[in-house]
Amino acid sequence: MYSSLIFSLSMAALVAVSISRPTATEDRIRIMARTTISRIKKIKDEHFQMSPEIDFGPDIDTPIDGLTSIFAHLSYLQLRLRVPPAQHLQQVQVDLETLLSMLEGLATSQGCPLPNPETPVHKEEAAFPVTSNYLYLLELQRYLEKLCLNMDKLKWCKDTDVAETFLF
Repeated sequence: MYSSLIFSLSMAALVAVSISRPTATEDRIRIMARTTISRIKKIKDEHFQMSPEIDFGPDIDTPIDGLTSIFAHLSYLQLRLRVPPAQHLQQVQVDLETLLSMLEGLATSQGCPLPNPETPVHKEEAAFPVTSNYLYLLELQRYLEKLCLNMDKLKWCKDTDVAETFLF
């Protein structure tokens, strides 16, 4: 009886520790997001000489509702950053592809539905590619910074069309 009590307490402690500690995947996602943020800052300094007086309109504040919404929004931004000329964005695109691959693996392992991210590029984006790339880089940077602060959302499969589910 004493050994089964110790075993039960050990298992309960193990479960509590595993739930409270971030997983290796979460750590890799955080590292990739921070790496991409650093690259974006460097690219903005080297390739976009924008005056601080330019107003690009209101910041888009896309909420982080869960793993499905994170994957969907990052897929949307990835597609938008493919507007030429984007040679200097190649490393960010590779980083974003790696990050999306990690998110897709996490979503699949947790049973989260993933949307089809393919949408056409708007004519305005093709007509003003430098401005378009800059705006989407800014949005990606803000979104990744917010993701780093909300890593707990990786445990949720919430989407506007999907029922809210909490995964342990």
